[in-house]
Amino acid sequence: MDNYKKFKNLLEYFVSHLEWVINSDKNHIGYAKYIKHIPSFRKSGQGYNGQNIQTQISAWDNYDGEIICINVYGSDPKNKGTYLNWKGSWENIKPIWENNHIIKLYIATDEYAQATPEYIKSIDELGLFDNKQPNLSLKKFFDKYQQIHKKLSDTEISCINLLKSNFNLILTGAPGTGKTFLAKKIANELGATEENGQCKMVQFHPSMDYTDFVEGLRPFKSSNESSLSFERKNGIFKDFCIDALKNLIDSKKSVDEIRADRNIEERYELLTDDINGGVVTEIPLKTGVKMKATISSQDNIILQAIDEKGAISPVTHTVSLNRIKKLAEVFKDLGELNRISNIHKQITNVIGGCNASAYWGVLNYLYSHYDPKAILIDAKVSRKNYVFIIDEINRGEISKIFGELFFSIDPGYRGVNGRVMTQYNNLIEIGDYFDKGFYIPENVYIIGTMNDIDRSVESMDFAMRRRFAWKEITVESQIKILDDPSAWKDNTKPNDTILGELKARMRNLNNAIIDKYHPEHQTNMNKIGLTTAYQIGPAYFLKYVLYNDFEDLWEFHLKGLLFEYLRGTQNIENKIDRLYNAYSDKTIS
Repeated sequence: MDNYKKFKNLLEYFVSHLEWVINSDKNHIGYAKYIKHIPSFRKSGQGYNGQNIQTQISAWDNYDGEIICINVYGSDPKNKGTYLNWKGSWENIKPIWENNHIIKLYIATDEYAQATPEYIKSIDELGLFDNKQPNLSLKKFFDKYQQIHKKLSDTEISCINLLKSNFNLILTGAPGTGKTFLAKKIANELGATEENGQCKMVQFHPSMDYTDFVEGLRPFKSSNESSLSFERKNGIFKDFCIDALKNLIDSKKSVDEIRADRNIEERYELLTDDINGGVVTEIPLKTGVKMKATISSQDNIILQAIDEKGAISPVTHTVSLNRIKKLAEVFKDLGELNRISNIHKQITNVIGGCNASAYWGVLNYLYSHYDPKAILIDAKVSRKNYVFIIDEINRGEISKIFGELFFSIDPGYRGVNGRVMTQYNNLIEIGDYFDKGFYIPENVYIIGTMNDIDRSVESMDFAMRRRFAWKEITVESQIKILDDPSAWKDNTKPNDTILGELKARMRNLNNAIIDKYHPEHQTNMNKIGLTTAYQIGPAYFLKYVLYNDFEDLWEFHLKGLLFEYLRGTQNIENKIDRLYNAYSDKTIS
């Protein structure tokens, strides 16, 4: 159930609960659905204190790991502090009564019983009890409630909702508006950070291609060979999608299934460590033939037959973890493995063409020699969001980088419906997550950033453009970046006086760029003639702390950029002077 549906159920329950406490009316529209079937119904209690009343909303109280609590005080919730609240906060939802019935709900942010409403909607506007999907008004009510709780701006909440709805989002706007900073903040709100591995950022550039992004052949030189060979390697985006898909698949498995997976993975890791460390040098097959064991650059186990005289065969057999895991799903223990009567037939039926004896030998060795008992998994894996950020997305040659992924990246084809056969699919072994074709998992979101005025904007064709939602990030909407301590490196955020002056200078300069700074002083000689796409965002003004001097900030960062904007126009010196005069104005315009 998505957050909007849960929230609608929560509000309907809240209203039904209070109506029942006040009126004891079994004919109320919410009684049969929400109240009638609750054993030992609790009329009052403090959900935020863990009292039993909270269990009555347990199906609808969790929102991406944050809890909304129900609190009903005493027998008369009309006159006492009764509300829903984000746990640990005073961001509340309270009722408005009329003739013993709730007619509206409102959001408030203080602890008093008669708190000042900050956002109000009627029961009808919210579409409560209409047996329909959540309407736009209810969605906005939830967004506002979440926005207040997380202290998000309208721009941030809008971007988050656009990304959730479209999977793909491009943040565009003037230089320095903090689009990359915003992209990371959006990812963080979805629970994805670079630290937890759920967020990855790359910067596109003219030399990036398909092999960097998706997959391609890469040269390698093994330790026992003098010549170069080639092997297929995943690109950065495909590896990211594998991590996301693994989480998505695991989130659908039972605890026992996850435990079995982790068990075989740990055994395999122990064996490869022992082979690399020289502890294990040989693995026997069922026939008794001994195989020399080494590890490849891709962490596969390489087996080579050893004859009676100790000579090592040049023929190699590769055993991969993916196929071992797939085999272990069918032959779950040593007993089942030993009962195989036709090794070639029964193993290739599971994992396709391979040296079946080699796979039997490795799995047999894992079962016989390793029994990791430290794996303690007592809960299911939760589904997570993965956010891939492409900075300067328009600087790369999109068609060359994405290749056939144009189809998969479409929001309407997320998941297996967007499966495509990549250029090197014939080199992917059975057992690989994408052995039947590549697709972008449903828990992967993509954010691109780009500047409107970048000369390479034209390189993004319409086929790619229509696959993204677009959000313009204006300078004014992002000025609050200057108030964010995390935007200033090493705790260098200036004091309020300096911040006020920075904001004033920035606003005056940007008004001058679009000829709205003292227009009465404009002449044909000094009119700038640029649009909002050429305004300068707060990221440039963060550089103030490099010098702690406004003149240096102008001289080393702003003046040169403005000169480039105006290159080729007439009277550049007059225009630069006018822009400098605006920048020098410390008064708030």
